Amino acid sequence: MSDYPPPPPPGEYRQPASVNPSGPPISPAYPAPPEHPPAYPTAAAQSPSSGKAVAALVLGILGIVSCQPLGIAAIIVGNQAAEEIAASGGRLGGDGMAKVGVILGWIAVALLALVIVGFAFFFIALAVASG
Repeated sequence: MSDYPPPPPPGEYRQPASVNPSGPPISPAYPAPPEHPPAYPTAAAQSPSSGKAVAALVLGILGIVSCQPLGIAAIIVGNQAAEEIAASGGRLGGDGMAKVGVILGWIAVALLALVIVGFAFFFIALAVASG
């Protein structure tokens, strides 16, 4: 059998146990939450990113989006950033940005090669058709 009292009959209402009808509410049986949340590490605790890594990422994105020759610069700057980060002994972060910048740079160079080959085929076809 259960330890709970039977429910009240319909139409009869009883105050909940946590409400004092003659005064303020009764405090709950559990403790109040702490006033301050626990401290968590912030972004300031992380090592700063290499400026070259950020530049490599930006150059790689711009190389793909607009100007493929910027991909060459992204490859160069990204490799320099990776060497700088490895030599810093953990003082600098941003290794992932440097790697992504190099990868995007190579994609931009591949797109540049496709554009050059496409123009070459276009002009060869134009020369053959006119002459």
